[in-house]
Amino acid sequence: MVENDAFANLKSDVILTGTVQQSIKRLTGFFEVDFVTLHLFRGGIDATNSPFVRTNYPDAWVSQYLLNDYVRIDPVLQHAQNHEEPFCWSEIALDAQQLHMMEKAIAAGVGQTGFTVTHVDSIGRRSMLSFNAKAAKGGETWKPFLVEHGERLQGLAADIHLKSLAELYGENEELPQLSPRESECLKWTAEGKTNTEIAIILGLSDHTVRGYLKVARVKLDSVSLAQAVAKASSIGLI
Repeated sequence: MVENDAFANLKSDVILTGTVQQSIKRLTGFFEVDFVTLHLFRGGIDATNSPFVRTNYPDAWVSQYLLNDYVRIDPVLQHAQNHEEPFCWSEIALDAQQLHMMEKAIAAGVGQTGFTVTHVDSIGRRSMLSFNAKAAKGGETWKPFLVEHGERLQGLAADIHLKSLAELYGENEELPQLSPRESECLKWTAEGKTNTEIAIILGLSDHTVRGYLKVARVKLDSVSLAQAVAKASSIGLI
């Protein structure tokens, strides 16, 4: 269990140092969980086509999540959009689709327990900071932990929310990490090839090429494929 006075060092040691991704890594160790995710909600078309997310979930799960468009049914995302208090994932009632998604997540190495802290700033921008582990600390669920540390966790969520906004709008954002296939598909797209032509060149199916391009577009924080190609070219990824 994280001790009360440990939160006093959290701001300088975790939030104000390095990138949001580096903060995610430090938070994982600080709270002794398996994974931490920051999701900054965005309005309009950016809400689904260009999300700001920083996580240390396994790459295989991130790719599966994107390719299956799980953002449409993600129960934690849906719950966070309607609640401002910290909540345990065990509180969420899952429908059949969501239960199937969570089973896939566990099979991919995601822990079975978690909790989320949301933050809404003065102009209505919302973010969520989620913690995931194979088992809750101090009990069967994270509820006792949230009751004890809720106020401090909300302060932490507010700090990383501000840090994420600063990074989103231009401060020291890390270069996206594209897989070799994602880079290849973008490179051929930049040369004017269609998905079908790329599939033939690389010996893949059209569906697989579309999947690689979708994941690359999301990683590049781009609304359209043309924007993703332009951004990848401008920062030397293709």
